[in-house]
Amino acid sequence: MGSVVQFPLPGGGFAYGRVLRDASVAFYCTRSNEPGMPPIGEREYEFVVGVYDDVLRAEDVPVVGHDPGVGPEDEWPPPYVIRDALTGRPTIYHHGTRSKANEDQVVGLEPAAVWARWHLIERLVSGSAP
Repeated sequence: MGSVVQFPLPGGGFAYGRVLRDASVAFYCTRSNEPGMPPIGEREYEFVVGVYDDVLRAEDVPVVGHDPGVGPEDEWPPPYVIRDALTGRPTIYHHGTRSKANEDQVVGLEPAAVWARWHLIERLVSGSAP
């Protein structure tokens, strides 16, 4: 946790993500045109999602820094929403547990999912959620 990884972007430039608990990565808003320039200490994230383990083990996704948490909560991703496949009812997933929720409580929450590399790059380039 706290490792900062660098993602090369198509067309040049680099995006950076901070590794969190629950297989999640927080992607900083700040990018760079030069490698190895992560925004250590920044806490404005473009998005936070779960990622497959192989994404972080890719040769071209090096660890380029360490950005320690500023407290225990800073090591965790924000709450995610999980929707029941049959009913569509939401639950909140946070700190490894699920709790019942209503629609008002899940407005704006990222859906719980594990992202593949190509999805991440697409989102980083487009700047919007799928």
